[in-house]
Amino acid sequence: MSALDLIATASNDTFAGRVMMIMFKVAQSVASEDPATADHAARIDYAGMVIRGDEKPKLVSAHVISSNPTIAAAIESDPGAYGSNVPDGDIEFALASIWTARSLAFAAA
Repeated sequence: MSALDLIATASNDTFAGRVMMIMFKVAQSVASEDPATADHAARIDYAGMVIRGDEKPKLVSAHVISSNPTIAAAIESDPGAYGSNVPDGDIEFALASIWTARSLAFAAA
């Protein structure tokens, strides 16, 4: 168990590409969510940022990994797989879980 394995995966082009594709999926979902959703304005602004390509997939990959123990454990169980053993559904769940936090961080900037 090493943070270096997690960093290597977050920095891996293929893993970050998967995160990017799933970010677009979550952004589209947020774009069509109920406007009464908590923090909707910030969430929709962040979705627009993602859709425009203004987010950094490797940075988001690190946030996804660090925020989700299931993903971190999968990476740690096979570091050489660089996250290829992490199901897309787990990445999508993690992104949805951190979406508001990331939205509010950018709204505060």
